Amino acid sequence: MNNSIIPETLKKVVEEISQLPGYGEKSAQRLAVNILNIPRGEALKLIKTFMEMLEKIHPCRQCGIYTEEELCPVCRDENRDKTIICVVEESFDAFAIERTGKYNGLYHVIGGRLSPLEEITPEDLNIESLLKRVEENPVKEVILATNPTVEGEATASYIHNLLKNKKIIVSRIGYGLPFGAVLENADDFTLSKALEHKTPI
Repeated sequence: MNNSIIPETLKKVVEEISQLPGYGEKSAQRLAVNILNIPRGEALKLIKTFMEMLEKIHPCRQCGIYTEEELCPVCRDENRDKTIICVVEESFDAFAIERTGKYNGLYHVIGGRLSPLEEITPEDLNIESLLKRVEENPVKEVILATNPTVEGEATASYIHNLLKNKKIIVSRIGYGLPFGAVLENADDFTLSKALEHKTPI
């Protein structure tokens, strides 16, 4: 398609969206077109909600979870186990764990994962603040809950190396085959991890 017929404003919007993590040019175009296709009143309401989010939402001062307060509800909760910290890549990973109702410790959001290809280094992540929390608080265990990807594994390994000489337990969330999965359809990485994280019955 001849790009000269694309409105300049639309080009700018697509360019801006494509700069966001997880968005390429095609997905940025789809999002821009979807916004253009909804009624103007709804689009303006969406923009207003975005503005409100940008004004009110920020990382928790202590753990990094997105919140509207200085401290998130988890960090404010006196009933949480302060001796356990679960390390996650992003806030929505913590939100997912919270939905299970099976975890009662604290969180630490590192804000991504190590990725040489994307030039994301340890200095780009909230790892130093994690080490400071471990040193300054009565932490007994750190659970590494980064995603089961090559980058997530590398990040977990890096953090483990920083913590392994401290007098705390460093654990990794178990993962492998999801419930209902068929073995022949599983990839080699998933199968190998399922075998590594086998548990006695």
